[in-house]
Amino acid sequence: MSGVADPEVAPTGPVALVRGLRVEVAAGGEPVLPGIDLDVAAGEVVGLAGETGSGKSTLGLALLGFTAPGLATVGGQVEVDGERLSGRSVAALRTLRGRIVASVPQDPASALSPTLRAGDAVREVLAAHGVGDRDARTAELFAAVGLDPALARRYPHQLSGGQQQRVTIAVAFALSPRLVVMDEPTTGLDVTTTRTIVDLVRDLAVRERTGVVFISHDLRLLLSFADRVLVMLGGRVVEQAPAAELRATARHPYTRRLLAALPPVGPGAGESAARTSARPAPPDERPDAAPARYALELAAVSARHGSTEVTHGVDLRVTAGQCLALVGESGSGKTTVARCIAGFHDRYDGDVLVADQVLPRALDARSRDQHRQVQYVFQNPYGSLNPRRRVGESVALAGRWLRGLDAVTSRTQALAVVERVGLRADHLDALPHELSGGQRQRIALARALLAEPQVLVCDEVTSSLDVSVQAEIVELLQGLQDERGLTLLFITHDLALARLVATRTAVLLAGRVVEEGLTDQVLAHPQHPYTRGLVDAAR
Repeated sequence: MSGVADPEVAPTGPVALVRGLRVEVAAGGEPVLPGIDLDVAAGEVVGLAGETGSGKSTLGLALLGFTAPGLATVGGQVEVDGERLSGRSVAALRTLRGRIVASVPQDPASALSPTLRAGDAVREVLAAHGVGDRDARTAELFAAVGLDPALARRYPHQLSGGQQQRVTIAVAFALSPRLVVMDEPTTGLDVTTTRTIVDLVRDLAVRERTGVVFISHDLRLLLSFADRVLVMLGGRVVEQAPAAELRATARHPYTRRLLAALPPVGPGAGESAARTSARPAPPDERPDAAPARYALELAAVSARHGSTEVTHGVDLRVTAGQCLALVGESGSGKTTVARCIAGFHDRYDGDVLVADQVLPRALDARSRDQHRQVQYVFQNPYGSLNPRRRVGESVALAGRWLRGLDAVTSRTQALAVVERVGLRADHLDALPHELSGGQRQRIALARALLAEPQVLVCDEVTSSLDVSVQAEIVELLQGLQDERGLTLLFITHDLALARLVATRTAVLLAGRVVEEGLTDQVLAHPQHPYTRGLVDAAR
């Protein structure tokens, strides 16, 4: 790229300085950031870790010169490349955005205009700052982020999630800013795409001499590529150290708790691994077994989007009371398979069977009892809850509509199941936006459980949650499976979570099952090159 520095030169000199930054709730003066100091060097990647509410996103916004609605910056200063950002007007900040500071969002699809082709999204930024030869610079940026130049003509909806995120990175680095703030930019991406993105960020930071602040709840990811990691709790930096040092000798109890909550990937990795290994093998894996009873079976399912076949003769069987993890990269067909099972996608050949009965393909062709038999928990629980309906009503509705319960009984059972998933009775009266992401996911689980399903399909249900909340949801699922004999299809791109939850794992590549077996065996001794690549990328 033009004007890049020698990649062998170590990061030197601060490009960003934060001194005594204090952010409060505007209405009541409650501190959100009670006084933060931070330096970021040229070419350095600083990882910012912490759970929801720790203040990491508030700090990220401050580095861009902004505060979230309802908050106010009341003290301290933020400087990037000698320019003071704190206290500047929106118009003044606009002239600095892109040239001095830039950002990469969590959701690239919402950040890219659906009416602009990918290449035009880059050219628009260049044009706004009067850069000449915009076509050459756009081609240079596409090459730098590993995108085929032909993709420049595509609209965002024609790109995968990883490709969309590469475009937003190209936009962020278009003007060679001094600081780039990335807020959870890999959430929802599969493990190999995530690894590609962070390697790309690492390379661009060094070559462009740009400081990068990478915000994530995925501490394992930060430790794998950041130069330095800061751990935040209650608006304060409770620990910071080079990544290798933090991993080896974390001092603060909170940091140690976050590290302990990381699920293992490799074989024989401690007590959490033993939890999965201790589960009984499915009947068809035991030499003295009688013929297995499958709660869920897919027979030669070939699904289509339009005229394009996206899954090819998928065969899957899940024994009653067991959990099958379906893993693979974005675009492998995992969610399409799940949607066929749930009746949301009816353009497929082959059969989906629950308890040996073939289900109608379309949801509206299924009986009420068939609706009840298969329940689906989505990646984004907020999108599946009515924002105007109290969550207790949403949970109780499942009992009334799917099981024919009266209003009093459904409310009583809703309370019982909400308490079982770790929430309080008063949570029933909350609106979805009044709950945290983890609480909303528990509500979605409670609603599904009240239907008393035979099969529970969990589609990336922990991908946007903090590591400790992930651990709580996983423990909850394990407990519910043990208590109720639930049959789970657990769709994930996180192999460590598959290892914790699933007895068996199936690996999907380009719409085909390329490997399947007991989870410990698949992850410890992967046979297919693709599976080996997934395991290696997750370490």
